[in-house]
Amino acid sequence: MQIKILAQLIYFFVRILNFTYRYEFVGLDHKKKAKDTLPNKTFVYALWHQNLVGSIFSHIGERFTMVISESKDGELVAVTCEKFGHIPSRGSSTRGGKKALIEIVKTVKSGVPGALSVDGPKGPAKIVKPGVIEIARLADCPILPLSPYAKSFWFFEKSWDQFRVPMPFTKIVVVIGEPIYIDKTLDRDQYEDIAHKVGDAINKGEEVAKSILFKS
Repeated sequence: MQIKILAQLIYFFVRILNFTYRYEFVGLDHKKKAKDTLPNKTFVYALWHQNLVGSIFSHIGERFTMVISESKDGELVAVTCEKFGHIPSRGSSTRGGKKALIEIVKTVKSGVPGALSVDGPKGPAKIVKPGVIEIARLADCPILPLSPYAKSFWFFEKSWDQFRVPMPFTKIVVVIGEPIYIDKTLDRDQYEDIAHKVGDAINKGEEVAKSILFKS
C-alpha cells in the first residue's frame, strides 16, 4: 500500500515538474520511418542511463515497455511507470533477465515500443550491453538512438554514471537518431560492432543537442 501511495505522489510531482520544461525534438522523421518500415510499426529506444529522466519526461503521454529491476526499489519504479500507462518487464542482467527478455520481446512484437537504458542498471557507463540488440533482433524492429540534453541540470557526481536531473524551467533538446536495423540472422559475435554503432549514435545525438542549446 505504501508503494502505491508513494508512486501516486511521484506521478503528480512528475506531471507538475514536466509542465516547466520546454522541449525541442530533432529527428522525429526517423521515428516515423522506424514505425512505418515494418509490419508491427514499432521500435526500441536506446539511451544512456544518465539521461533516464530527460528521456521519460520528454515522452509523457506515449506508451512504452521497459526492463525494470525485480528489486524492492524496482517495484516502486514499476508501479509509477504503470501509472503513466507503461508496461514494465521485470528483471535485469543479474536477476530475472531471461523472463524480462521474453516479456519485452512479446510486448514489442504486439506493437508497443520499447525503451532501454543500454548501459544500465549499474554500468559501466556509456558501454552498450547486448540486451537491446537481442530484443531488436527477436522483435524484428529497429533500434532508435535517443539523446535528450538539458540546458541546465543537476548531476550526481558520485553515482556510477553521473546521473542527470534537468532543472525546472530549462530547455531540453531531444535528438532521435536514424534507425539501426538488426538482421534476424545476426550472430552473437557480431553484436559488439552493433553495440559500438549504437553507442556512437547516442553520443552523436547528444553533441547535436548541445550545438542547438549553446550555439553562438
